[in-house]
Amino acid sequence: MKRSKVALVLAGGGITGAVYEVGALRAIDNILSDLTVNDFDIYVGTSAGALICALIANGFSPEEIIQTLDNRHPEIGGIHVKDLFRADLAEYLRSLSNIPRALWRLGAASLTHPFNLALSDILWELTRVLPAGLYDSEALEQYVRRILERPGRCNRFDFLGKKLFIVATELDTGARAVFGQGGKGIVPISRAVAASSAIPVIYRPVRIFGKDYVDGGLHGTASLDLAIEAGAKLVICINSMVPLNAERAFPNQHYMRSHGIQAIVNQTVRTLLHSTLRYHIKNLRAKYPDVDIILIQPEWDDERMFSHYPMHFASRLALAEHGFFTVTNGLMRRLDYYQQILERHGIELKSSIVNDEFSMRQPFHPDGSHLHSSQNALEQRLVLAERSVLPTSTNGETAFDLQGSLNRLEQNLKRLERLLEKTD
Repeated sequence: MKRSKVALVLAGGGITGAVYEVGALRAIDNILSDLTVNDFDIYVGTSAGALICALIANGFSPEEIIQTLDNRHPEIGGIHVKDLFRADLAEYLRSLSNIPRALWRLGAASLTHPFNLALSDILWELTRVLPAGLYDSEALEQYVRRILERPGRCNRFDFLGKKLFIVATELDTGARAVFGQGGKGIVPISRAVAASSAIPVIYRPVRIFGKDYVDGGLHGTASLDLAIEAGAKLVICINSMVPLNAERAFPNQHYMRSHGIQAIVNQTVRTLLHSTLRYHIKNLRAKYPDVDIILIQPEWDDERMFSHYPMHFASRLALAEHGFFTVTNGLMRRLDYYQQILERHGIELKSSIVNDEFSMRQPFHPDGSHLHSSQNALEQRLVLAERSVLPTSTNGETAFDLQGSLNRLEQNLKRLERLLEKTD
């Protein structure tokens, strides 16, 4: 059977979202037979997903990207804080000139309307003093350019040999900008990645051909429509931004309120992005019934993904590992469903994975032995997966935290136990 056109769509989500996506991609590679995520036909990236898509489309495997997270890649080394967070000192100095004007306006307002001035008015006026972005977007652009201009890589959409679309937002009009199609195909990939990743306030807008661009996530965390319009019949979308179901994760607790404004803002942003994505997918499924869409994302009670600030650099290795294990677990639990979809598009799963899945289908036994067998099957499968993905140091130990891996394995087993209890 001829294989359908397959698209990979990666959503935004900051640093934590990007590394979750890398772990998820490694999990997907683990179950495919004669195909890897590098062999897909179309790639669409938004914000953090733009960087990962640019690397995957350039032939970097998920395992190689994982190697860059802890500076072990033999070709490009690693990624460092300075590659993502470089203060824009010139912008800070320019913003200082706004201080006298802001103070004058506050003083005049307090004298003219002393009883109509709220704290929010004062804070809003003081934002005039802030620069256009806390960090310089050029740092990321230079890092990506340094990688893609190496021999064997490509920093141009028109020479890439793969369909790559990177989504940004034109700041002055609010319009969606798609780099990789039309006249925007001549923009360097590294420049497009920087524009798509320029989160407002955190990064300064990126100027390209006289226009300013910011984060593509303002138009939705993932643009699956671009993949379908490019001819994809199977779209695999990975999204890390999912709101936490605190009632499931922390029963009988008012989790969000008790954790203050940080948790409330985090939940609000995730809810907005995720609800928009669900609505987007719902409309596409109705409009294109011949297209299959697979959405991979964290579980609703995944407190670990929720608890990390999206730009938390120090958690990159731990969350890449977390993404790999949780997605592996999710793929195995719904293997029949995914197998049916993939087979419709001429994609086969590894026979060892399919055969092993049958060991999960144990008959019910009143003494609970069916649950024990299922747990053993899952544990064996995750251990095998661990050996195939975790980086190894010079002394033969895995670079990821072993105790943390065991703790998360135990969490996966508990989730499986709850699932089986409901089934039984």
